[in-house]
Amino acid sequence: MSNITLILRVYVVIFAVEGLLLLVFAALPINLRLLFGQSPWTIILLDTVSLTLISVPLVYLWAIRPFVSARSEAEALQLAKIVTELTQFVDTANAPIFGIDTEGRVNEWNQRSEQITGFTKAEVMGRDLVANFITDDYKVSVGEVLAKALHGEETANYEFPLFTQSGDRVDVLLNSSTRRDPDGQIVGVVGVGQDITELNKVRAEQEKERKESAAQIIQASKLATLGEMATSVAHELNQPLSIIRMAAENSRRKMSKENVAVEYLTDKLQRIEEQTARAAAIIDHMRMFGREATEEPALIDPRNVVTNALDLMGEQLRLAGIEVVTEFPEDSPCVLGHIIQMEQVIINLLTNARDAMSERGGAMKITLRVFVDQQHLHITSEDTGGGIAQNALSRIFEPFYTTKEMGKGTGLGLSVGYGIIRDMKGTITAENINDGARFTITLPLVS
Repeated sequence: MSNITLILRVYVVIFAVEGLLLLVFAALPINLRLLFGQSPWTIILLDTVSLTLISVPLVYLWAIRPFVSARSEAEALQLAKIVTELTQFVDTANAPIFGIDTEGRVNEWNQRSEQITGFTKAEVMGRDLVANFITDDYKVSVGEVLAKALHGEETANYEFPLFTQSGDRVDVLLNSSTRRDPDGQIVGVVGVGQDITELNKVRAEQEKERKESAAQIIQASKLATLGEMATSVAHELNQPLSIIRMAAENSRRKMSKENVAVEYLTDKLQRIEEQTARAAAIIDHMRMFGREATEEPALIDPRNVVTNALDLMGEQLRLAGIEVVTEFPEDSPCVLGHIIQMEQVIINLLTNARDAMSERGGAMKITLRVFVDQQHLHITSEDTGGGIAQNALSRIFEPFYTTKEMGKGTGLGLSVGYGIIRDMKGTITAENINDGARFTITLPLVS
């Protein structure tokens, strides 16, 4: 009903009532005589009161109430239409949308949620979301996120997995919002997500390829390091072999001239046995160092890492006239990683320090320290090689970047070491000190 129709109805009621009043008074002569005996103001007052008492109910019943009813019905239809459209929008949205009440029970589950999980709306409504549809390793964290949302704290870009009807899992990136009633009271949580299962598969595949490529680079760098160490390792092996040869030769000469005491032969054979074990240990260590690390990360004592690296490089450093100083704590916590890869990092640092000091000349000294603070373990390597050029300091960990002459370095050592330490959730930094350079490895402690 329009506003003009409403006004016309009001006027019709008023005129009709006025005319009815006149007819009533005109029909009874006694009423006319009574009216003519009154003052004009009294007549006007009586007419107004009568008109009001009679017309107001009629105006409401015939004019206003139909208008209000019609408008209320229109608004109700419009509201119902909006609710239907919103419900359809939520149900057909291209993103999984679900809701829970204050008890954590599902009260909304759109078609996309059905598609990615295989559970229909009827199967999930009223059931506890966390207890029935979240994987065990995420139940606590998802429960905490939803609890925060029920206290008014919204969460954005939270990744968690949902169970599917087939027993698999689907990964969802969630944005959760608090739901409130018209009075502002919290009545639940609505979550709008994004199915990132395929994206995570692609990421996992890319990460796998990255690790495989990194492993190949690490292996190539290790083999290059082994090639550089060949001379010093040969010298290291030559020592036990020389001792074995001398022990065998002395025993043969002794036996050719006279009877040899059992004690003498026993002593010589023991020396041969010890030096054989020493040579075998060197070869085993070299073989271990050269192989590709395929095992899972394990607990590592950083002191052993430095000691093993020095076992391989020590003779080479000694032949170059370099003094090596180590400072270890009596007790050291472990870190998580691959011991051979960690040795590779230390060997690369030792090799770079050796090359820098050999080119510079003067006093040559390497200081290796292992120390711990409250949350991290640190390994530092300091040398007296004159430091790193300022323009090279910011690029020192870039792949294939080297300050050495052509043919003397691959430019992979420090970049490979950077990747190894990064995969261990740690950092490696370089800085100049008074008379050389300091490299600091920082690793998280294993709780």
